[in-house]
Amino acid sequence: MSSIFYNKIMKFSFLHLSDLHLGLKIKGTDRLKYCKKALLKAINVVRENNLDALIIAGDFFENDKVYREDIEFLKEVFDLIYPKPVIISPGNHDFLGPDCPYNEKLLHILRVKGFKDNVKIFKKPDFSIFSFDDVNIYGKPCLNRQTRAFEKLYKINPSKINIAVIHASRINFNPEGKELWHPFEDSEVLKSNFDYVAFGHYHSYSEISDSSGIKAAYSGSMVPASIYEYGKRGGLIVEVLKENNRARTELEFVPLSDFSIKKIDIPASQNMEKIKNIISDEISESNNSKDTLFILKITGIGDLNINYLKELFSEYKILFDLSDFIKFDMEKLEETSTETTIGIFIREIFKMMDKADEREKQILKDALIYGLDAFAGKQITPRFYD
Repeated sequence: MSSIFYNKIMKFSFLHLSDLHLGLKIKGTDRLKYCKKALLKAINVVRENNLDALIIAGDFFENDKVYREDIEFLKEVFDLIYPKPVIISPGNHDFLGPDCPYNEKLLHILRVKGFKDNVKIFKKPDFSIFSFDDVNIYGKPCLNRQTRAFEKLYKINPSKINIAVIHASRINFNPEGKELWHPFEDSEVLKSNFDYVAFGHYHSYSEISDSSGIKAAYSGSMVPASIYEYGKRGGLIVEVLKENNRARTELEFVPLSDFSIKKIDIPASQNMEKIKNIISDEISESNNSKDTLFILKITGIGDLNINYLKELFSEYKILFDLSDFIKFDMEKLEETSTETTIGIFIREIFKMMDKADEREKQILKDALIYGLDAFAGKQITPRFYD
């Protein structure tokens, strides 16, 4: 008598998304347009790669900032991949409540048809399960800040592919000012026995792994949600292969946002020609300058004409960050009393500037700034010219 052992290899692939924050606005940008384009791109990724599901780890909406047509658009988008499952674990911005678009009563009031049965939304306070063939997907919504993401270990069937999706805060990696929701330690993820955990809440990519490979990741925001979110934004194609109760996970980042934010650092001490060149070079190096918001971070002391720069680059989306900029006000300096050492120093510099050409004036102005910094006990930063 002979025995035949069948070694089954299981595979599950999906697009992991989070933190679209539909309804949130950024000054000077039609963010809603970019969010909708990113959603359509995401659907194409699922279709073109023949993925098994779409998994959303929360904060897809801003509950109090979305309109009926936004909800209808999202419903239509999800319909495009029917009957593939769309799994949603609500976060702290699409919080399950009376004004949440996942609330059937709200949809009824707005006269919007409910989502099709391929859309599965976790609503129970503790982990619940949606099952598809050889796959179990666990999740729970954000209902309070304090409850830990993995407050207890769950009985998990090792012969299945086990995925968790949750909106949660990674302790010791929490960005400054970010509220803690469903806090967890990395060790809790590794002990949970999930083959992969799809996290939402943090807007930048990060992953958690052990010797066996990647166990969890944040996909980051799909579209920049603030002026501080630089670089590419998108989602993660996740593929989990499982054989002999051992899983291997592979991730691939996919850019989804046409809109991006780029920071340009500008020392206020530079002359206007140099500053114009810095801005022009950074704009020309951008892949799509028309869909880029440029943040001009101006630092130091200077007499920059901000309005002139705004007019010069008016065809582009530009915001000026002046939080570390001190306007160099020549007229006020001239009013400084000459009965003080600082006043005498300022007067002598102005006398020299009256007789100087343009290049010499710039050098003397720098000398004035050096001197004022020295009087104030500040570190002196040299200024260089081509």
